Amino acid sequence: MGILDITNRTENWKTASSFAPFFADAPARSSLANRLLEPLGKKLEEDSSVKIELFWKGVRDYAAAVDKPDLAKMAEIYNRHFPNLRQKICDFRNTQPDNRKFRPLQNHNYVADSETQDNLYQNLQNTEIDIVLETSKHLFIGEAKHESDFGNDGKHVLVHQLIRQYVTAKLLLEHLDQAKRIVPFIVADKENLGKVRNTAQVKFMLDQERGWLKPQNILSWDCVAAIKTSSK
Repeated sequence: MGILDITNRTENWKTASSFAPFFADAPARSSLANRLLEPLGKKLEEDSSVKIELFWKGVRDYAAAVDKPDLAKMAEIYNRHFPNLRQKICDFRNTQPDNRKFRPLQNHNYVADSETQDNLYQNLQNTEIDIVLETSKHLFIGEAKHESDFGNDGKHVLVHQLIRQYVTAKLLLEHLDQAKRIVPFIVADKENLGKVRNTAQVKFMLDQERGWLKPQNILSWDCVAAIKTSSK
C-alpha cells in the first residue's frame, strides 16, 4: 500500500514505477526500441545507444537553454509539414459512425497564422510526453494511460493530445534540423486496449499516411514488464 495505506492511482506513478528500471538497463532500452521498430520492419541500428526520459517537455526545456524560438518560424514549420491537418481532422470526423467522438473544431483550432502563433507556441511549450526514447535515427514518443482519457481541449490550437504530441515532436526536430523518424506508442491497461484502439484520436493516428501510430505499438503494461524481464 502507499502513503497512509492509500493506493497511488496516478498515471505518473504507474509510468515512473514501470519505466524507472529502464534508466539503468541499456539492454532493456534496446529491447523496447526494437519492439517498437518491429511494425516498421526495422531493427535498432548496430551499436546504437538508446536514451530515455520521462515526462519530457522538449520545447520548454529547449527554449530555456536558448533564446525564445522565432514564433513566426514555428508557425511556418507547422504550415509546411501540416498544411492540411485541420481539413484532415474535419474529413475524418465526417467519416466516423459516431462523430461525437471528434467534436467540431473551433475557428482557431489547427490554424497557425499571425493571430494564433502565440497560442501555438504555448501549446508546444506545455506539451508533455510521458515516455521518450531516442536513437540516432528515431524518436519514440509514448503516452501512458491508466484510468484517464486522452486530452481534448478546444481552447488549444492543437486540440487533441496525441496529435499535439506528434506535431510538437515534428516541429522540434525540424527546428533542430534533425532528421529522425517519429514512432508514437501507447501503454495502457490490458483490459482497456480495445477501448484505447477505438478512441477517435487513436483511430486518426492509425489512419494517417504511413500510419503515424502502428496498431502493434499500442502496448499493455504487462508487455512493458515482459520486455524488461526478457532483457536479463
